[in-house]
Amino acid sequence: MEGADPMTEAHLTAAELDLLRAFHGHLGPYALAGVRAGRYAVAKLQADRHFGMEADVYCPDAPPPSCFMDGIQWSTGCTLGKRNIRHHAADGVEARFLNRRTGESFGIRLRPEAVNAAVEVMKQHGDEAGAAALDALSDDELLEEIADL
Repeated sequence: MEGADPMTEAHLTAAELDLLRAFHGHLGPYALAGVRAGRYAVAKLQADRHFGMEADVYCPDAPPPSCFMDGIQWSTGCTLGKRNIRHHAADGVEARFLNRRTGESFGIRLRPEAVNAAVEVMKQHGDEAGAAALDALSDDELLEEIADL
C-alpha cells in the first residue's frame, strides 16, 4: 500500500504467535490476516487500542474466513463486549475501521489472490503453514485499502 507505515510490516514474533494461538485456539491464515489488518488500521489511524476505535468486519459467517474477526479483536482491542466490533455477513473479507477521537475512517480488504495462496498451503501442509505463508507477505501483497464499504 502506498505510504504504508513500515512498523506494520513487522512480522509477528514467536511470543506474539503464541499469544494469538492461545487466544484463538490455533494459528491459521485468517486469524493472522486479521492481526495484520488490525495493526495496519491502528497505525494508519493513530488510534488508541481498546476504546479508541471501532471495527465493522464483513466476512462469511463461518470459519475459516470468520477467524479474521478474532485477529482484528486481538490486534485492535475491539471486542463484542465493548460493542466496538460488529460482524456483517458477506462473501469477501473486508473491514472498516474508525478512530473514535478524530472520526477518521477507512476500509481495507484482503487481497483474494494472497488469501487463496495461503489457504492452498494450509490445505496441503496444515493451519500453521498457511499462516506462515500469509505472514511472509508484505502489507502491499496482503492488504488493499478500499473506498467506504
